[in-house]
Amino acid sequence: MTLHHHSPRATVDRRRFLGLALGAAVTAPAALAACSGSSTGDNVAARHRDGILRIGVAGAPNNINPLDSSSELVQWPAEPVMESLYTYDQNLRSVPLLADGEPIVSTDGLTWKVKVRPGVTFHNGDPLTADHVVATLDHLLDLGSGSEWITYLIDYVQWFEAEDEHTAVIGLAKPYGLMRSHLTNLPIGHSDFVDRRDTMMGTGPYALTGYRPGQSFTLTRYDGYHGAEPKFEGIEFTVFTDGGTRLLTLQQGRVDLITSVPHTNLATIESDPDLRLVVAEAPMDVLTYVNLDAEPFSDENFRRAVAVSMDRAGVRDRVFGGHATLGQGPIGPAQRGWDPELKVFPAEADLEKAAELLKKADTDRREFSLTVGTTQLGRDIATVLAAGWAEIGLKVTIDQLAGGPWSSAWLSAEYEMLMNTFQSGFTSGPANYLTLTPGDSRNLLTCGYNDPEVDGWMDVVWQTTDENERDEALRNINRRLAEQAVMFPPVYPDLMMAQRSELSPIDVEGLRVSRLRPQRLAFVT
Repeated sequence: MTLHHHSPRATVDRRRFLGLALGAAVTAPAALAACSGSSTGDNVAARHRDGILRIGVAGAPNNINPLDSSSELVQWPAEPVMESLYTYDQNLRSVPLLADGEPIVSTDGLTWKVKVRPGVTFHNGDPLTADHVVATLDHLLDLGSGSEWITYLIDYVQWFEAEDEHTAVIGLAKPYGLMRSHLTNLPIGHSDFVDRRDTMMGTGPYALTGYRPGQSFTLTRYDGYHGAEPKFEGIEFTVFTDGGTRLLTLQQGRVDLITSVPHTNLATIESDPDLRLVVAEAPMDVLTYVNLDAEPFSDENFRRAVAVSMDRAGVRDRVFGGHATLGQGPIGPAQRGWDPELKVFPAEADLEKAAELLKKADTDRREFSLTVGTTQLGRDIATVLAAGWAEIGLKVTIDQLAGGPWSSAWLSAEYEMLMNTFQSGFTSGPANYLTLTPGDSRNLLTCGYNDPEVDGWMDVVWQTTDENERDEALRNINRRLAEQAVMFPPVYPDLMMAQRSELSPIDVEGLRVSRLRPQRLAFVT
């Protein structure tokens, strides 16, 4: 039995985190062309005969290890393949899955003991043991792995071991109120596969049997699965980077479900009796940070001028077709800490107030750079905002960076304003704890903001086991970061997908924690 120790966070330099996977999923440049030649009815009939669920997605990552990245491009194909110790039930309560019952927690909250279920096997036939849980944690806390999970665990997880074949023990440096949340979201991998970036090995109802980088994932039903048998023989995820192409394949019946529906396609979907539009409130964050360590955003009046002149309604209507909630602070309507009464910023840009604030500003700068990802969505949001800011004399340069360089700019604080889209539910469930960390002055991801009261609320959020206390702290953080114009996203987008009517409806409640759950779907007559 080996005891695995973990060094405290204070020894870690910020730049050593440049391998973090957050935002590093890069959309493949090539799209698979839609085929033609047979009728929609024939295609749908073929779907029923071959028993394959086909899903069209918007991109593919370079690294497909779900222990490294929480990108939906990784997590949705991984959902049917890799399982967690605990999972969400239909009411989004945490219940055992790979764990054999509830964890045993010491009275001081520092030791967590989890039994793993006997009789569970990985897709290669190996039994699930506590050693695989330990190997998963080893990978997450290895600085060289580039796992974003380290940001959650590094301050808290001190050691871990396999007490016996079926018992994993985790030792904490201090009480960690979010530990159960993480055990509910963290996939458990096979010890021989946790470090690989080109495949995945789990205990789920489907095994990954084919992967074409930038093009597709092929999953095959695992006959040795420990739970209920899923309906489909297999699931195929195919990349169509162009939204119009994704819609065309859905209309033709060549796929059964598509993700990332552009707002320009909404009317077409809604008017087609064979299709169903899926709209859900989900933890879809438009990350919007400013760097307070340098001009112009070190000046509060400048920050507030930029915030009040943000064209939120324009982004909602022109980029998301009205399917978004106007932004205020960093916490949106699908997340813990959401405050519907918070009204710091107007829907329409307040150009008069912005001009007054600029006159009060100590900085003479009237230009800044906005760093966004390479997706068309990021470019569209930035274009609308830049046009609005131009009306008060601000010149904005839009810098588009691929996932890795974008993450590097964020982690090394080499940005003025930073923006990107991120789905936080895969690691956090119904909250966006990681995306709040730049507001903590002690965090490696700090954006230069220093407020001892906010730091205290952050400690409450991460450490308390009282959910009401956590929600109050989250609301306080959300309000303060909005009022100080530190984090002010333009909107909180709805999650939009489309499916054929022959497919059973997607569980919208599951989407509140970013769960697509394709293994639970079925064809209906």
